[in-house]
Amino acid sequence: MYTNGTTTISGKKIVVDGRVILNPTKEQLQEAGYSLVEPEQPSDNELARQEIQSQIEQLKYELQQSDYKAIKFAEGWITAEDYAQIRAERQAKRESINALEAQLQALEEGGVQNE
Repeated sequence: MYTNGTTTISGKKIVVDGRVILNPTKEQLQEAGYSLVEPEQPSDNELARQEIQSQIEQLKYELQQSDYKAIKFAEGWITAEDYAQIRAERQAKRESINALEAQLQALEEGGVQNE
């Protein structure tokens, strides 16, 4: 991103003296009064929030991938014995999701909660 103090542009097109310049060079941007603006880096808090959210989404996806097994069990197509391991894995994922959501909430409230 480039700015001239009042306008921020992507740097793909500028207008100089009524002429449109596509894909201007850095020199052309500088001559037109634009300077490079470094994008803001996310805070440590934001990075941690994104990481936790990503983990939650992954666990929810994994749960969805075994939903059909839960339905088969509910419909009687899988025995309780055969479903026991699946149930334990699903419960562990739900518990992980709950713990991560608690961490996320603590992070959003300003603190960090670790297990």
